[in-house]
Amino acid sequence: MTKVEIFERLIRQHGLAALVPFLLQLTKEDIVPIRQKTKELQRELDRIVEIRPNAWGSAVTPEQSRMLFLASLRTYSRKEAMSNQFFIWGLRNSVRDNAAAFWQVLECARPAWLTDWLLLRSEANAWVTIEYALLRELEQRGFIEFQPRLFALAVPGLLSDLGQEFNSQDVQPSNALAVIAERLRQDTTLLERDLPLLFDFVTGVDGARAHVQKQRPSNWHNLLPNFSWPEWNAQNPAQIVTWQQVLRHLAESGHLDRADLLTRCLLALRRDFRRPLLAWFKELFLSLNPTLAERLARQADLVELLAHSHPLVVNFAIEQLKNVWLEPGFNLAPLLLYADNIVTRPDLKTGLKNLLSGLGKLSQRQAAQAPAVALVLAAALAHADSAVQERAAKSLASLLQAKKPVLTAEAQAATHAAIQDQAELLAAPARLVLAPWLVAPTALDRPSVRYAPVTHFVPDISANTAIAPVADWHELLFLTGEVLRYDVPAAFERWLDGLLRLQGQLPAGYAEQLRPYLVQTLPFLKGKTEAQTETILADNHAGGYWGLSQALLLGWAQGFRTLRVPSVHVQVDHDNSDPLVLVERQRLAAAERHLHARTGLPLLSTPTHEPYWIDPIQLMERLLCYQAAQRLPDAADLAVALARTAYAASSPEVSALAAQLQHEGLRELLGWFLSEEDAEPGLTSPARKSVLQRVAAGLRSLLPGEDTAGYTLAEALPWLWAVAARTKFPEREFAEWPTLLGADYPGVRALWAAAWELKVETTKHVAYWQPGKPETTLRTIKLDFASQYTSQGAPSPLLLYSLHARFRGMAQAHWQLGSVIRSLSSLVPHNLSSLHWHVVRSAAWTDRLETTERNILLAALPTLLDEGPVFAESTTMLLAVSLLHHTPTCRALALEALLSACATSRLRPEVLGSLLGRLLAAEYAPLARLADLLPQAQAVSPETDDALAQTLDALLPKLPAAPPRNLRKLLELYADLVARTGRPVPPAVQGRLGEWRAAAALKKVLDNLLPSPITLATFH
Repeated sequence: MTKVEIFERLIRQHGLAALVPFLLQLTKEDIVPIRQKTKELQRELDRIVEIRPNAWGSAVTPEQSRMLFLASLRTYSRKEAMSNQFFIWGLRNSVRDNAAAFWQVLECARPAWLTDWLLLRSEANAWVTIEYALLRELEQRGFIEFQPRLFALAVPGLLSDLGQEFNSQDVQPSNALAVIAERLRQDTTLLERDLPLLFDFVTGVDGARAHVQKQRPSNWHNLLPNFSWPEWNAQNPAQIVTWQQVLRHLAESGHLDRADLLTRCLLALRRDFRRPLLAWFKELFLSLNPTLAERLARQADLVELLAHSHPLVVNFAIEQLKNVWLEPGFNLAPLLLYADNIVTRPDLKTGLKNLLSGLGKLSQRQAAQAPAVALVLAAALAHADSAVQERAAKSLASLLQAKKPVLTAEAQAATHAAIQDQAELLAAPARLVLAPWLVAPTALDRPSVRYAPVTHFVPDISANTAIAPVADWHELLFLTGEVLRYDVPAAFERWLDGLLRLQGQLPAGYAEQLRPYLVQTLPFLKGKTEAQTETILADNHAGGYWGLSQALLLGWAQGFRTLRVPSVHVQVDHDNSDPLVLVERQRLAAAERHLHARTGLPLLSTPTHEPYWIDPIQLMERLLCYQAAQRLPDAADLAVALARTAYAASSPEVSALAAQLQHEGLRELLGWFLSEEDAEPGLTSPARKSVLQRVAAGLRSLLPGEDTAGYTLAEALPWLWAVAARTKFPEREFAEWPTLLGADYPGVRALWAAAWELKVETTKHVAYWQPGKPETTLRTIKLDFASQYTSQGAPSPLLLYSLHARFRGMAQAHWQLGSVIRSLSSLVPHNLSSLHWHVVRSAAWTDRLETTERNILLAALPTLLDEGPVFAESTTMLLAVSLLHHTPTCRALALEALLSACATSRLRPEVLGSLLGRLLAAEYAPLARLADLLPQAQAVSPETDDALAQTLDALLPKLPAAPPRNLRKLLELYADLVARTGRPVPPAVQGRLGEWRAAAALKKVLDNLLPSPITLATFH
């Protein structure tokens, strides 16, 4: 038998005792063959198989796992060791269960890659780091070199290892902390070399702990049948020992230098660590109770923390400096350098107020720095928070009004100029404090403009927005890489159009150049021959929304010999795909049929102008190309084309082209849709049966429909009329349609809007495992969407604006929605109402939802940034819930969408204010989120200020009579907007303000808005 055969037999039939001598006797010539066999056996034995009926698992035994690990340790090169198939727990298990065999094999092999391998695995997963004691033994025996990061990652687990050691004993120590500290004191290498590494690297020290407790016997259920776990815990309390406790104990005993520990904490806080770890070092520093002298000695380190990106660190530094900067030995100059860079940071508020207050006092003590202090305080006036502005203004006022002047005439002039530069950004409290130094302290210049929403949107169909077609094969190939992500709809549409136009110009052998993209899409094609690739592609069936672009790519690689797109599984009920995906699949299937037949015809629905508009002239030219080729357009393609066409940019030339269409149905449809008339379809032809009546006769026979693939153009025309009508007149009611169609489905008669109301749900949780079984009641405010159309599907998938009325069957669709919302929005740019209701219903039905829902909103909000028609109610609702979202990222993006909507006149302020008021009144979200966010939008432009004032005019009356928390901030913003815009306070707002006037905290700001006392009776 060969050595490879002997090795296989040992693994399969023998044990570790027989394998170790074999491994020790291997020669250099034997290493490579045994290595290959080890990998083969590893793959074979680790494969998941059916062990017994309906029971699946790995066939490998624990003994075989340890044998294969030792064989790997003996034969692997660096390449195999660094692969994803060689894990650290094999080493841990071998040392625990077969230490003698492990050390024998390791001594024989002495792999040069061991240090790098341990570091790689420790960095990859903090839960499987090597034990610190074992690491030290490996170092002492000369198998690894000292690597600071590797040892730093291992140190935190030492506490857990000691805890497990104590728990395995019959009697646990009564003071585990003292025993652990004593053990550590005996290891000078740990104290002097390895413990300090905790401050230099990202580790799990913040979560590491020793849990010391008497263990229950394995048969405790029989021994103590009525003895519950809480009772065991009460009689045998656990001792939890953390690294903070250990480090403090060692510092108190003098085994760690306290001064060095304090300095290392501050140096660790300068690093870019994760937030919990930064908080841990902060707590460690505070737990050492540094004295004033110790903090003063470290003033340079504390000041440098002001440059940190995380507010937790900056606020900590300011808090520590607060009592230090008044000491004689404090140097103010470095503090001013750092302060100038943070006074406008929106994520700093309380800390900044303390800093600005301190600077005002310091300027009196260190007069030489007073001019620089004044400029820093003036810069802080640009902060978005009114409270920070007010604090800066008060410090500036005290500096300018000092009994003993500290500013020269030149410095005072520079300070006055700086204040005046920030005048437009000042909120009412700061403006009141700084009134003596403002050019116009009593009133602002009132803008002559007023904000008004756009009433008739006309897309920009010009050369400036025209989409350049793909120039050649090289650009098409380059664009393929971007399309594979499928998160850039504009790029995908260009690629699709280029694929259709350039099909006849592709170079010979182009499929070989597509191979890198095929491997990117299907990684298992790597290394396969051409014949193997063909076989794999023939059997590959893509699924889901991403499968549509994948199917086109695979079809392209094979010359579109077969049709792949129709077989992509996107069934709504099972895959929970969005219903618009069915329309997209049919549209792309039409493109694939053109490529298969090599017709050279374009899709009707690919955009011609940014972002997703179609020029009416080019639409008609495409239709005439179809007519010349004697082919009828696809129904789904035409439906999306109608939804994207800039009908308002039509012209007489378009009407002349429409008249050339030979198909009567298309000629009447396009003639009406692209006309400048404002009439409903069919109502202008009383002499003959109306268009509506004629198409409805064919519509009744088609209810209900499942797919567009089987529609002829004549059968699809009624649905296309419905799409065209709802695209051209989104909010108009077509009263005759339900009667003529025999079905009143949402979106047919009128624009579909999800009915909603705010409900309060309470849930009680009982902690049965805790003594006394405490009960907790959770209160949740929910957006409840009640609709009778929960299970009935739309009569046709061509009804683009009705598909989301059905929600049953899409209950889990939200997990895919975030990744496709941008592409779906591009299909219906004129009317996003139903899609946005679906987003709100899926991702914002209550506050503090999870990451999946947040990502949906983050993906949907950018669709509000483009130019378009005025926001529908659903779009405004999407904006409202995003402005109140619990994550700062979402609120920031919503604020950007709000500013964009004001600039493009898409916002309806009264609708936004009413929705925000309803949500806040029901406590859907805290008022503080909005009060902190909206001030960042003021003073951007006169139109924006006016739109914000209109929004608050509608919002404030919706709030309850009892003043909500943080209302003062919102009222200060409102007072400032009233002053900026010169808008009168509406009676409804005055009534609500009068109800709040009794609140002492609001009296000052309300006196500015309501100069004279009013009574509620005045407004009833």
